[in-house]
This record gives sequence, C-alpha cells and structure tokens, in this order.
Amino acid sequence: MKIKPFKLERYYTLYEFTAEYSICNSDCEAMTTNDLLALEEGAKEKFLNQWLGYTETKGNPELRRDITAIYDNISPEDLMVFTGAQEPIYVFSQAVLEAGDEVIVQAPCYQSVQSVPESMGCKVLNWMVKYEGNKPTFDIDDLEKLITNKTKVLYLNTPHNPTGFHFSAAEQKAVIDLARRHNIVIFSDEVYREVEHKYEFAIPGFGDVYENGVSLGVMSKAYGLPGLRIGWIATKNAEIMEKVAILKEYTTICNSAPSEFLAGVGLRNRETILERNLSIINENLPLYDAFFEKYADLFSWYRPNAGPIAFIKMNFEQDDMAFAERALKEKKVLLLPGGIYDYPGYFRIGFGRKGIPEALAKFEEFVVENFRK
Repeated sequence: MKIKPFKLERYYTLYEFTAEYSICNSDCEAMTTNDLLALEEGAKEKFLNQWLGYTETKGNPELRRDITAIYDNISPEDLMVFTGAQEPIYVFSQAVLEAGDEVIVQAPCYQSVQSVPESMGCKVLNWMVKYEGNKPTFDIDDLEKLITNKTKVLYLNTPHNPTGFHFSAAEQKAVIDLARRHNIVIFSDEVYREVEHKYEFAIPGFGDVYENGVSLGVMSKAYGLPGLRIGWIATKNAEIMEKVAILKEYTTICNSAPSEFLAGVGLRNRETILERNLSIINENLPLYDAFFEKYADLFSWYRPNAGPIAFIKMNFEQDDMAFAERALKEKKVLLLPGGIYDYPGYFRIGFGRKGIPEALAKFEEFVVENFRK
C-alpha cells in the first residue's frame, strides 16, 4: 500500500517561505548559531574544531547524557538520537507494527502517525477530540471503547497539536493504567514538553513512567532549533529500542556531528532558552486574548496551559481552506486551516515567535475588510 501525501508538509512547502506574515507556526523563536554558541563559554572554539567523521548510530554519548536531564528515569542507554521527529515516527512504526495490527491515534494529529501505519496494512482508529464549550478534551471512556485484542500501539501527543490540549497528571495515569491492562505500547509525541505555561502543568514523559512507553523529543519546537534536525526517542523497553536501532541503519545510519554538538549546547543551556521562549509566549498570549474577545462573534478559542499553539473555531459559514487562501492572497498572512487535519471549521494559530504582533495586525486588517463591512 502506498503512503498518502503529507498534507501539512505539502502545505508548508508551498506557502511557508512565500508568505510575509504567519500566525500559525508551531515552533518557538529560532536563533543564530552564534547566539547559541554564546550561551556556553568555550563552545564556539570547540564547534570550530568539531570532527566531521561518522557519529554513533545511537547518538553521541555526551548528547544522550544531556538529553537524560529532561527525564527522571531514563539513562543514556535508553535513548536513540534521530534526524528530527519524522524519522523516529516512521522507524518506530516500521519496527513495532505488522499488517493486521490496530493502532489508536489521538486526533486530529500529525499525519504520519496515521499514514505510516495505514501504509503498512494496519487499521487506524481515531480517538477524537471533544469540545466542552471551547475547551478541548479527550474522553478516557471513548478511548477504552476503541481498544480490541488487536490494539498494538496508542499514539499520543501532549501538549497536543493542533488543539493545545494537555493531559493532567491524573489523566496521564488513567491512560497508562488502561494501556497496561491491555499490554498496549504508548508512543507519546512530547515535542512541546517544557513549555508548560506554569510549572504545575508539567507531567513526566510517558517513557519515564510506563514500561512500554516511548517518548519522542526534538530540538525543533520547545527549544526553537528546528534547523539542527535533531530528535530522539526515550524508552525503558529494550526490545523496542533494539528493533528501532536495526531499522535506523537503513535510514540515516547516524546523525550530523555539528548538529549533535549544537543540540548538546542547547540542552545544557535549555533553561535560558526556555525562559526566553516562555517570555515570548507570555507576550503574545494577551494579544490573542484581546483579539478573540474583540471578534468573539467570529471566532472562539481556548487558551492553552502549555505549548505554543491553539485551535480556533470559525463561528461563521465559510470553508476554512478558502478562508486561509484568501488571507494569504489578500494580506500575505499564513494560516493553517483545519482541513489540513481533516477537521474543518477551525484553523491553527501559533504564539511562540516574535513576529506575531505584526502578523496579527495584518490578519485583523483582513478580518475587518471582509467581515465588518
């Protein structure tokens, strides 16, 4: 079975670098190599003397040690470093699943966790978001009803893209208890961990607290370093790690040595980077509060408690894809329509970048000119 075209990545390929303004990006503000190296004394000289030979397939040992600081129970041997997040999603699915298996996906979602299993002949069931008023929720009872004796993997994402939903500690425990009873592997996309808006909203990685949990991390989102193309998985399940390692030898084999070095600098100084990124988020959120209060008849939103993204409901009759196309054409403002996620009537916004005030002002011009006449 052929894999489906990746709608979100196709959309960004076409429009991300031609739009002048964007209010939909899912990452935090990036920085220059010079700015990153300046965070650590001696890092620039070490970087310029970086050996450009092959690196270890599992990832540089020092980098894996730096990654363990994000977790409580993960050792360097419980980690494997990859190119970005897409490679580990693909490799994990190929390593763990077989045709005829069933998987459950927290949806709407990043398309590869649906399309890769489907391309392998697996049955994919969606654990769909529900809205209580404007607040997104995922009902544990609904999840339990989807489980059968063929259920192999539960794909999660928290904080959740695109809705902004984030599991509480009690909800996380309930999901793990359910998976444990049915011997289900949990693959948890945690690329927005560490940008909880308050410390009280933080929860541990699933790989930290569940013996069959696999946590996915990446430098791209919370840390704002997507150009490094460095991601990883963390799990205490040695069998899964071995299967994944074998398949990685058919994909990238090893990672970029300069990227691994820079990722280590970023992780050792992540508190500084996260403080900066949370400051940007906290500056942008009141702008959206004011905007959506002003135009409450047109849009509804739930202010997330973690991450740099949210999903906006359109309270009027118009195709979300056409709405986004008009905003891009008339004001050069990029939106991410819900149709990309097969969830029409919504669009995703982001608030982790510095250019939001200007982009939101342009979007307001579009709204006023088209919906306030």
